[in-house]
Amino acid sequence: MIKQLHQLAQVQNTLQNSAKTTQFNATLPIKLEVMEKLQGIRYMLKVGNTAMKTKSLKELQIGGKYWAMMGRTSTGSITLSNLIKQPNLLKDSNIPLKLNEKTLEQFLKNSENPFDVMKGFLTERLANAESKWEFAFLSHMLMSLRHKVLTLPLRYDDSKDGFMQLKKKRIKEQECLEFYSVFSNLGATWGLLWDFKEGVRLDISVMYESVANLLRRNLDTLAFIQKTHINVNSNIVPLYEFSDSLLDLEG
Repeated sequence: MIKQLHQLAQVQNTLQNSAKTTQFNATLPIKLEVMEKLQGIRYMLKVGNTAMKTKSLKELQIGGKYWAMMGRTSTGSITLSNLIKQPNLLKDSNIPLKLNEKTLEQFLKNSENPFDVMKGFLTERLANAESKWEFAFLSHMLMSLRHKVLTLPLRYDDSKDGFMQLKKKRIKEQECLEFYSVFSNLGATWGLLWDFKEGVRLDISVMYESVANLLRRNLDTLAFIQKTHINVNSNIVPLYEFSDSLLDLEG
């Protein structure tokens, strides 16, 4: 499994770098928050540090966070389309535990069983939690381990946050590594990493066609992958979702 984890780490680095080297040109999804509902189907949204009004035929949740595609009409007006709600694990940006790339590499390097190492680490840190929010967040990470899912909150590029979840899976007598990840400007991704005798195969699903096109241009740089299947699926969900009952705790 350690070998597959290292391979997946390389895949995740490629995903991050793909988004980082792409200038914003309305081809990648943006993140937004619904501030309030106005009259009719109009909403006030927060996009970055900017508040803007827009229409949505889709009912939006006040306070909810979404991914969306941004474009412009022929008259220059800004439009938003393909709004997809973000998972609860992204509900609060004040994440009490974040692993940077070097920490993650060290974690994978020194642990024969990352699940056991993370369990011990979380149990010790939980006993010294400094707030209800930290206690709730760490409890969810422990709960995900009980569901055989390893949840890793990540910090990359010194300022951007993401999540990666891993789970061992067996399909038709073949073991693989199932993963779910969220990174800025890519939305959510889900996939399976297979290690066949003839080589490694990556099956990956993303939420937007523009993201799929970006990955098609970049994933071929990973020499260890023999075959890649890229699909578009707007219904990607976490392997383990954080529930509101714990995430609503503040302190």
